[in-house]
Amino acid sequence: MTNLLIVDDTDVDLMLMEGLLNAPGFTIVTAGDGFQALEKITEWSIDLILTDLQMPRMDGLELVHEVRKNHPDIPVILTTGKGSEDIAEKALLAGASSYIPKSKLSAMLESTVKEVLDLLSSASVADGLFDESFGSRFQFELKPDPTLIPKLVDLCQRMLHALTPLDRIDRLRVAIAVDQAIQNSFYRGNLEIPPEQRIDLRDLSTIELIEERLAEEKYSKRRVNVGFNINRRRFSIRIEDDGPGFDSSDAGNWDETSNRGTVLMHSFMDTVSYNRKGNVVKMRFVFDKSEVDVEPVSSKNKLATFTCLSTEKVYALDKPKLVIGSREGCHIKLKSDQVAALHCTVTSISKKWSLVVLTQRGVTKLNHSTVMSATLTPGDIVTIGDHEFAFDA
Repeated sequence: MTNLLIVDDTDVDLMLMEGLLNAPGFTIVTAGDGFQALEKITEWSIDLILTDLQMPRMDGLELVHEVRKNHPDIPVILTTGKGSEDIAEKALLAGASSYIPKSKLSAMLESTVKEVLDLLSSASVADGLFDESFGSRFQFELKPDPTLIPKLVDLCQRMLHALTPLDRIDRLRVAIAVDQAIQNSFYRGNLEIPPEQRIDLRDLSTIELIEERLAEEKYSKRRVNVGFNINRRRFSIRIEDDGPGFDSSDAGNWDETSNRGTVLMHSFMDTVSYNRKGNVVKMRFVFDKSEVDVEPVSSKNKLATFTCLSTEKVYALDKPKLVIGSREGCHIKLKSDQVAALHCTVTSISKKWSLVVLTQRGVTKLNHSTVMSATLTPGDIVTIGDHEFAFDA
């Protein structure tokens, strides 16, 4: 039996989600806000949390922080309403595993919950042989067979489990990014299924469309090439399809529901980049942040800066994710007993910069108020330990 905790302060939405997930094998537990949710977690053995973002007392973002800190094995899926994109973006950076627009609950809720649970349960046991391995490199040419996608994602999870220090939820998040990227290449790239057509393999019309495309020589000859390299410091993957490509300029943008897959990819991976044609995507996730090496941000993004107010030293935010801390190899290394080894990150997503705190230790403030995450705007003062920085973009 799988115990699902649904958290929402609106009775109508609670009843809707309960009804949609009322299926054999699921036990539904409900809560009206984050505080009630934390109480339910202590009373029940919760397998997955589905939470609204905008709630009184403790909102969804605060709940994500608490769950990641005290219950790190429980995945959290967000339900996002119009106007909550900023909070959702911060929650994904802070550790949430997926999101569903509230306008799409009827179509997406059950399948998203099952996808996350399936990915979470796969590759739970690592072969002891990999304990002796320092790394692995794989290269695949996938024929047009949708059943190969979960098998490849499962292999990635096994390698992540065997070779990296990532916990269960971080492995899930990387697996979701890989799954979304390969699905995009297979369905959107090679089969040219338009963005407005949702890919749901339980839906008869979707299955029929896929079968029609695969029956045509134009599509059946196309392949997806996947190569990934994993060691104890980083995971990188390159995915190339034979399709016509797409305009990647809006990839990772929240404005369109069809961008959900690329939003998850950009939220969960350290870097995501496309070739000019848009048929090749490269992603990387660094486990050992003491040796962070990520690619510069796109020239389309305006360069932002951190200026230390005491020394007037200017730090250029010229990478999509910068790690700040006291450990060697951090992009901005600070000497202070109030700064943790990996203290916080400053991340660029959808042309905005976000501050996400990685530790409960020390002091992190935005404009003199303690924060765990925040969107940065020009003129903001960020306090990290006993260092003050002015943000400009």
